[in-house]
Amino acid sequence: SSARGPASAPTSGANASAPSASSDKSSMDGWCAPGVDHLPSGVCFASPTSFAPNQPRTLVIFLHGVTQEGTTWQWNPQRGMSVAARSHGYAVLMPRGRLGISRHGPGDQWTWPTAHVAQQQVESEVIGEWLQARKELEAQIGTTFQRVWVFGFSNGAYYATSLALRGRFPADGFAVFAGGGAPKPFPRGPEMRAPIYVGYGLRDRAHNDPRQLGAALRAAHWPSKAVAKPNLGHSIADSQLAEAIAFLDSHQQSPAPASPANSASKTAPRPTPHHHHAKHK
Repeated sequence: SSARGPASAPTSGANASAPSASSDKSSMDGWCAPGVDHLPSGVCFASPTSFAPNQPRTLVIFLHGVTQEGTTWQWNPQRGMSVAARSHGYAVLMPRGRLGISRHGPGDQWTWPTAHVAQQQVESEVIGEWLQARKELEAQIGTTFQRVWVFGFSNGAYYATSLALRGRFPADGFAVFAGGGAPKPFPRGPEMRAPIYVGYGLRDRAHNDPRQLGAALRAAHWPSKAVAKPNLGHSIADSQLAEAIAFLDSHQQSPAPASPANSASKTAPRPTPHHHHAKHK
């Protein structure tokens, strides 16, 4: 897949997203792909005909990659994630990031607040938006979710990793695809560590970041699984989604406590490097 165009994604993919600080529902018009539903707040979503049997009712929050304003790069990933949600029996929210918050990209790209400054500016609002969308979706489909996973692609993977390592969002598990960095020093993490799946392709020129993340998680004894696909580029493969779901299912009981013997620094993670964010969608 191209580093400058929308990434390909057999089942999920490149980009997705939710409203900005000054946005309302009308500003979301055209964001959700034709055929993809949206909530009253405008957040795109998909729900299954039936949830996976013998598993907690699960909500996935999917975080898109860098998306150029005025394009439809987000549509294929939204459609792919919708298909995957129905196939695997979970619901998915596909919120939108924020416009113009990347320090290294042009101001007309939708991204997530991976840098500390951007987190101070918009993170509380972003997370509040997700929580509100969850309430709307639960009311709409008449069920209460029993667990929440955060999946991130590319720029969304860097942000999902940041959320997990800081314990900033109360998810039961994380899966990051084609992205995700290991801050130095690597943080000890929150008291209860949610499991993290790291999936990437060796044909992705940005594969070194998730490779280093996987190694850092293993060294920190963080419940995790990192898998490299030899022939995969900057995208999400169906097999990776299935692997991530199986891994997170196997860790559904409760997040693992941080090891007291862990020698990793308790220092908060530094802002994730941005050098891949604007290049990879």
